[in-house]
Amino acid sequence: MSGQTIKIELEVPKELFVKSRATTQQLVKAEALKRLSVTFYADGSLSLGKAAELANVSKQDFLDFLVTHNIPLNYDTDELEKDLSTIKEHLQNESRF
Repeated sequence: MSGQTIKIELEVPKELFVKSRATTQQLVKAEALKRLSVTFYADGSLSLGKAAELANVSKQDFLDFLVTHNIPLNYDTDELEKDLSTIKEHLQNESRF
């Protein structure tokens, strides 16, 4: 994330977090931050890594959160082609040894 931040204070209904069992102020804040991060990830504003960073969780934990909440991955054909190219290059390099 860039060095610039904006501090936001919100009041939200406690009922929003009862289902997630987030009961302490700290757990509610962490849950809200993950949900906000998912929103920015889902609309393409943030990459997976940046969204995980905003949520203060690892990429794997963020992926798990996406799965738990049925949020699809932002993975387009360009990314697939890059990944396939990287794999192909890696396999070619290994075959040289």
